[in-house]
Amino acid sequence: MDTLIYTASPLRAFSGLIFMTAFFFVLGLIGAWVSLSGRRDHILKRLGAGCAGTILLLSGVVLVITTYRSYQTGQKTVFLRVEEKNQVVRNCDAPGGTCTDYVVEGNTEGVYYTFGLGKDVWDRIEVDVCYQFTYYPPKSLLGDYLQDPAYAGTYESAGTFTRIERANCP
Repeated sequence: MDTLIYTASPLRAFSGLIFMTAFFFVLGLIGAWVSLSGRRDHILKRLGAGCAGTILLLSGVVLVITTYRSYQTGQKTVFLRVEEKNQVVRNCDAPGGTCTDYVVEGNTEGVYYTFGLGKDVWDRIEVDVCYQFTYYPPKSLLGDYLQDPAYAGTYESAGTFTRIERANCP
């Protein structure tokens, strides 16, 4: 039986966030360039493009900070018995108007975990089987300040995995 389900380098694990950050910076710079170079355009168009560009640049900065914080925190490994495996359908801007997220859930040592996985990895995960998940815990910009101390450390979600393998339950 194959015990290794998924493996990735840190660069591959963060590649989606790196791409999104680059995308925000490029769009922000284009918006700023349009606002500064469009001399014949109406002032409201230039102002709108400049504001949109600034917002996208600031979003890119926030993504850089949060991604760096997650990377600097280091990897975390948890042994978890998968209790639920769900397909979550939500509204989005994709063709057809809905998107599907593939989620596994479980808890260990009083902490409830929710992991968002790709469909190919999700298909290989089984319910009531133990797995070792190695991932980078997400670090939001203001999460430490906005979280209620009574619930700190009781819930964790992740989507930046470097290794998932089947394990014997402790």
